[in-house]
Amino acid sequence: MNTDKTVVRCVGAGETQIKVLIARAQSFDGGQIEYRHTRKYGEDIIEMIYAEDISKRLAEDVLRVFADGLSDSIYALDDTPLACQLVHLLKLRGKTVSVAESFTGGGVSKALTSVSGASEVFFEGLNTYNELSKIKRLGVSEYTLKTVGAVSDQTAYEMAIGLINTGDCDISIATTGIAGPNTDRSGQPVGLCYIAVGTKERVFVYRYKFDGTREEITETAIHYALFLAYKQLKNM
Repeated sequence: MNTDKTVVRCVGAGETQIKVLIARAQSFDGGQIEYRHTRKYGEDIIEMIYAEDISKRLAEDVLRVFADGLSDSIYALDDTPLACQLVHLLKLRGKTVSVAESFTGGGVSKALTSVSGASEVFFEGLNTYNELSKIKRLGVSEYTLKTVGAVSDQTAYEMAIGLINTGDCDISIATTGIAGPNTDRSGQPVGLCYIAVGTKERVFVYRYKFDGTREEITETAIHYALFLAYKQLKNM
């Protein structure tokens, strides 16, 4: 029997939410569709596998269950990876991106530059791990670092603004946080992070508290950073 497949890829959806949607789809698919759900580093991939000759209407109705239920979290209704989707959208919009990273250690830049053709849209990536680097390379205020610290919404904001102010990119991504396994001298919890996405018009800063190992926290933040940039770019 020949089979076909529909894929939904998203970031930030709740695991319980996805289980509810799968159950909803199963309630009317007549057992004709197999669902496979994988979750890693904050990203969910839902595969719907069915016979090639299944009713097109049924396949569309099932897909609509997930498209409507996960609308704010979806970045692809096919099997395109997140970094590829962002690079493709940057090309489509004719925009360039720059990245300033602290605790993600260059991971966001690596994900983007691993995509073929990224050189058309990727301007630069700065790994400003040290506070002095944030000051010298991005113009982050020394007062900000002394008063609210490197892991703060204000620092993430200033990192993103520092890239935008160069005039060399249309959208910027900045990350700062505590990956663990131990906290820094601020005593803030491991897993706390701030991700900023900026344009010439505005900068959005998002606060998250991720759980897991150092690798899990870092990789999850990378996925979220790419996804948030994708969402912002889609609305430009």
